[in-house]
Amino acid sequence: MIQPIIHDRHLVKMEFEKLKQRLQPNCFELPKELTIVTCRNKGSMEDRIIDHLKGYEEVSILEQNLNYLGIELVVLRDDRLPWRNTFKFELLNDYLGSDKCKTEYFMCVDAIDVIFIDNPTKVIEIFESFNCDALFMSTNSLDGYNCMPEVHNKILQINNSNGRYLNSGVYIGKTSFIREVIKSAMEYAYPPGVTMDEYRDYLASQPKDYPKGSQDQDIFRFLEPKFYPRLKVDYQNKMAYRG
Repeated sequence: MIQPIIHDRHLVKMEFEKLKQRLQPNCFELPKELTIVTCRNKGSMEDRIIDHLKGYEEVSILEQNLNYLGIELVVLRDDRLPWRNTFKFELLNDYLGSDKCKTEYFMCVDAIDVIFIDNPTKVIEIFESFNCDALFMSTNSLDGYNCMPEVHNKILQINNSNGRYLNSGVYIGKTSFIREVIKSAMEYAYPPGVTMDEYRDYLASQPKDYPKGSQDQDIFRFLEPKFYPRLKVDYQNKMAYRG
């Protein structure tokens, strides 16, 4: 694989073992201009990668991977259960709104099915080649667009996506712009302290292109036309491999 990142739950454990045969511990350093963040919930001793109701492995594959490579990772935690992916927006908004992130670039990656297999400086190089302020990897999944047909049509008009669409499992951008996107995403996130039944009633009152459901990826897809071309999608997945 030529990509510096793998985002594939079927491959990450096997590829991490291969990496440990190929590379020595602490062989890379985090670029001084980059912050890498992941969001996760409480640990689980279940013998599985993830159970959305019970939580992640106690130490995720990404944490193990970056610890081995010597790359600093910021782990943002929210132990509410059941876990909803839009909790990430609250975590990211709080972190980016503080004075903790002072780097030029900000990267967010999933904890359970992502590993780095090369130097993160290559991710920055790929990002800069796209001439944008935020870059998301892509997938062939259409999930979520059934609730947003007009958004889907806009995406097809502005991009030659070749059957691939925004994937929020790996993205990088200029910190100031990512902060702006996350603030906008917060407007569409699952409201805190609201039951699922109450939220369904709330959604029913929204325009048809509202990003229904509780997936962060749906909301990013909804926002893509608004922020394009500052926000772009890596349709060839130069940044991260996705099977």
